[in-house]
Amino acid sequence: MITSRDDIKLSFERPRYRTIGNEVTCELRYCIQVPETFNQGFGNFNSVEPEVVVGFDLGSCRTAVGKAKCNEEDIFDKKLGRDIAEARAEAKAYKHAAKLVNKYVKTVAARYHNMALNFEAKADFIQDHNKSYVHEISK
Repeated sequence: MITSRDDIKLSFERPRYRTIGNEVTCELRYCIQVPETFNQGFGNFNSVEPEVVVGFDLGSCRTAVGKAKCNEEDIFDKKLGRDIAEARAEAKAYKHAAKLVNKYVKTVAARYHNMALNFEAKADFIQDHNKSYVHEISK
């Protein structure tokens, strides 16, 4: 997978493992890195490529937990248990991060949409006002 500076990324700290009997638990701390600006993929706006600022904070780092339990009929393998638990923790981290990012993107999009509607109403008011003003002073 190719990434660019416009990509959302997760960074992980070193995993912490705990083994109790035939169960391995992995705690994996992760941080969501969202680029503050991006400027690709908007087409041609009068030969100017706009830079969009989307600075939203997803808070501090979080922890995902994955568990792996050995079946009673199998032979316990600590390394395999750690690998499975870490993979499950990483999958949970990505799922949770995607949910958070989607929530905040929807919020940001709604706010920009409302700003555009408010600006459009202001532009309509100014146009109507100026039309009336020009009509009044032209008499």
